Formats: sequence, structure tokens, C-alpha cells
Amino acid sequence: MLPHIISIDDFKEKIEGYSPQRASEFHIKSAKMADAEFSKAVKSQEIGKVIFLAGGSASGKTEYLHTYLVDENAIIFDSTFSSQEGGRIKIGKAKKHNKEIEVHFVMPDDIKRAFSAFLGRDRKFDDKVFYNTHSNSRSTLLWIANNHDDVIIKILESYYNDDKLKYKEIELRNRKSSNCSLGAQPLGCF
Repeated sequence: MLPHIISIDDFKEKIEGYSPQRASEFHIKSAKMADAEFSKAVKSQEIGKVIFLAGGSASGKTEYLHTYLVDENAIIFDSTFSSQEGGRIKIGKAKKHNKEIEVHFVMPDDIKRAFSAFLGRDRKFDDKVFYNTHSNSRSTLLWIANNHDDVIIKILESYYNDDKLKYKEIELRNRKSSNCSLGAQPLGCF
């Protein structure tokens, strides 16, 4: 079975009047549409796993999804996961329906490269969105690590090699040693 992919960005394209140059105007409505789809999908008995993609804008999450997760029998929520409240609600819904939960956090090896990619996208957002999603997604991840021992967390670093975006998993010894990596200090030790 293929994954059930829920992407806020894909929902933007379904809204009448959408254009990439005005993407920020459609974000709230598309996020609500994605949340409604998630609420419906998580009730399915056919899929036992939920994967939340997390990380700042232009960090490589969607590319990771389409490279490494295309064969997962899972509900995959593709967003920045930059709201602790949103994370709390979605994790709560997944737990209510007895889903195995994973968070795959993608961070760029070079924040300047990610910012350049953000600026070069067709979808236009204010620069603040870039900084907020990178900072807030790390805070959400730290909150998950501190409050949900049963959630599997994978931290992946995106980097370029031979002009191709690649990923390597960052190994953490245990959750107590991960606080620095997850952002216990301002923007963490990334």
C-alpha cells in the first residue's frame, strides 16, 4: 500500500485563485484543509503508522519524502511542524487511534543554502516565515522529545553532494543527550 500523503502546499493549489506569488495568502486555509484531511485519514484502520515531517522551510522535507518514504504504508503529514499546539493536537489524534508515530526532522547542513533555496522558490513568503519555521520546528521537536517517549524521532541532515540533495541520519545516544541537538539553547547546537 502506498502512503497517504497530506501536504499543506498541495492543498494551496486546490484553492480557487491560488498563485505561487501569493502563497502566503492561502496558507491558513490550506493548513485547515490539511488538518481536516489528517483527522479523516487517522481514523482509518488500514494504516497503522503516522509520519510527521518537520523542519524549517526549504530544508529538504518534500524531497526526502519523495526519495525515501514513497513505499511507506503510513499517513505522512508534510509540514514544518512549527507549532507545539498543532503537534500536540495531531499526536493526540494519532495516539487516540492507536497509530505508531514517527517524526522525521530534516535540517539543512547550511542554513544559507536553505535560505537561498527559500528565496528561489515559486511559492513566495515573507523572510520571517523562513526564520520562524526553522526556530519553531526545533522547539516543537524538543517539546515532543521531552513529552512523548513513545514517539520515534529521526533527525536527518540534508546536504548537497555531486549537485544532488542527500540525507544522513544524525545518531543520538539517548533523549537526555539530545537536548543540545534539539534546541535547548537558542537555535540549539545545529
